[in-house]
Amino acid sequence: MFFGLPLHPLVVHAAVVCLPLAALGTILMAFWPAAARRLWPAVLFVATIALIAVPLSINSGETLADTIGENALIEAHEEQSKQVLPFVIVLWLAALGLSLATRFMGHGGHPPHEGIGTRPRWHAGAMIVLVILALIGGVGGTVAIVRAGHSGAQSVWTK
Repeated sequence: MFFGLPLHPLVVHAAVVCLPLAALGTILMAFWPAAARRLWPAVLFVATIALIAVPLSINSGETLADTIGENALIEAHEEQSKQVLPFVIVLWLAALGLSLATRFMGHGGHPPHEGIGTRPRWHAGAMIVLVILALIGGVGGTVAIVRAGHSGAQSVWTK
């Protein structure tokens, strides 16, 4: 409880806002390297908040369900909410990888040490993997959190 309110609805809003925002930023970084130079600190921060908020939401939701009792709608909501966590982990890894690539490998358009040479051969392959992770985590996570949120709203507002 937080000021007399269950913690779950408060924490959920952090996840619902931060996950799609992190998804948008991470996918933008993956496909627009020039923007990545400016966005990476904010995107990594928001993705980290999402990574923290999703498990907190699941935990606080389980506590709330124990308090108010289970029913079929709440059970469906719990199952759908657990599907969000793997996607947010993948999204965070993509955001971290793209941030590190931008900061240290010059993904944002400039090699890290101009004049020293070209990027290593594995850089292009790593960037492809990070783009794929960004798309899977971003799109999958956003879809999963929308589905979980919808079922959560149904469990609250359906009598």
